[in-house]
Amino acid sequence: MRHSHHQHGIDGFSLHRLWHAMNGNTRGGGGGRFQGGANGFGGDGDGFPRGRKFSSDDLQLMLLALINEEPSYGYELIKALKVRSNGFYSPSPGMVYPALTYLEELNYVTVQLEANRKCYALDDAGREHLAANRERVEHMFAKLGHIAQKMDSVRRAFSGENADDEGGWLPELIEARRALKHALFHRDNISDSEQRRIATILARTTAEIESGAAEPS
Repeated sequence: MRHSHHQHGIDGFSLHRLWHAMNGNTRGGGGGRFQGGANGFGGDGDGFPRGRKFSSDDLQLMLLALINEEPSYGYELIKALKVRSNGFYSPSPGMVYPALTYLEELNYVTVQLEANRKCYALDDAGREHLAANRERVEHMFAKLGHIAQKMDSVRRAFSGENADDEGGWLPELIEARRALKHALFHRDNISDSEQRRIATILARTTAEIESGAAEPS
């Protein structure tokens, strides 16, 4: 059942739906453990992946890197990825625990059972595998940091937080941003076709903003 816009704030509606409008509401597809491109992103280089956010072996590498920092439980690893991406990337237990089991099968991690919970620590083979992919891991975490910053900017922009105090914003741009926020907020209970129409408009507008002509010297 849909909730009316009076029942949730702009963060719950705009961030979730606008994000999918900008990136396509694509559910994770099928494929094996090692499906995905070399860098694990299907995006256009701006840090916002299209479709699946990371391939399964990307996730495995990030888990190894986090475990290398300190032995962790599965739920702690999920939380760490969510925190690093400012809420954008939070893989489900159904993704993380099979990945951890696979890493255990490869002898990349060791497992210690603590009160019916598994604590994962890095083994020598996992440390070697991580070292061999260090550049790729650093690239992925840099992407997460970039995404986290953009998520923070989106939240501030669409909540109106300190909008008038942000230096460099022209009054007409602030007003246009507020108008967009208002329009999205009051277009909650709409059909799928209307959502797709709005998504197309937002995607086109975003592309035009990002590819804007150089300012005159």
